[in-house]
Amino acid sequence: MKRIANIAFVLVYLVVLAGSIVRMTGSGMGCPDWPKCFGLLIPPTSEDQIKWSVGVEYSEGTMVIERDTLWVSTEDHLSFGEEFENANWEPYAKHSYAKFNAVHTWIEYFNRLIGALSGIPIIILFILAIRSRRRIPIIFSSATVASVLFVSWLGKLVVEGNLIPFSITIHMVSALAILVLLVGLIQHLEGTKTLIRKATRNWIFISLLIAFMQLVFGTQIREAVDLALESNVSRANLIDSLPGWWVLHRSAVWAIIAIHLMWAIPMLKNENFRNYAQITIAILLGQTLTGLLFTQMGFPAFAQPIHIILGFALILIDFRTLIASKV
Repeated sequence: MKRIANIAFVLVYLVVLAGSIVRMTGSGMGCPDWPKCFGLLIPPTSEDQIKWSVGVEYSEGTMVIERDTLWVSTEDHLSFGEEFENANWEPYAKHSYAKFNAVHTWIEYFNRLIGALSGIPIIILFILAIRSRRRIPIIFSSATVASVLFVSWLGKLVVEGNLIPFSITIHMVSALAILVLLVGLIQHLEGTKTLIRKATRNWIFISLLIAFMQLVFGTQIREAVDLALESNVSRANLIDSLPGWWVLHRSAVWAIIAIHLMWAIPMLKNENFRNYAQITIAILLGQTLTGLLFTQMGFPAFAQPIHIILGFALILIDFRTLIASKV
């Protein structure tokens, strides 16, 4: 069961990375519908595949882009005549997005594909937990399945709502919840805890809280950056377009570093937690460097997924250290 949980964790983490790349490249609407993509199980590779043509057999639910509008076939039919007719089509009512970009479409498709693959070990975990009749694994695996279903439903709303900003933040936090549940299950299956000082454990708990708050602030800033870019603000001028409270996120990094070092440095001497402490320090360094890239180089796109992945990693290492310790 532990091996399956580890596989599930890696796949879900890849989903978070893929989602970050989707945001970085602006590919969120690469597939304008859900769960299919332009009404197809395998997305198109060229715009010609979703342009209306004469003599083509269209299935119900198939989509085409015509007259700058996304249309959905209302029934199975064979197209005829020299011009597009509305008789067998209706405009896609959930949003007005009607563009095709092959790169964006396939980036979003792979994001969804990895998400679907991650569900396989999670379902296996649930089955194994039920068969084991052990209360804690059943609770963790059931909560994980429920969280996955919620994230999938929310992903559908995000697409149909044309990437509603607030729902994106909820989507990110929900993905984090899945990872936290898997970490909790893995720790339970290992079944070992190490005795540490109460003050040290308190610092770990505080680190976890502020790291989570920093992640939420960060997702809000990322949404503000996306909106600014959509308004044709250049990356060099992004900082001036951000809401005033973004400086709290920027300045809080020094407090986060200091609080994490309060427990990470002493833990370097603890054989059971040395790796956790080293990883934590490396993550803090990486986040600081990517943060400097944002302020000094105009929010380079490649740094965004790195920064968010490191933010997730910091929370997860804090949580794992906390639940692997006792006083």
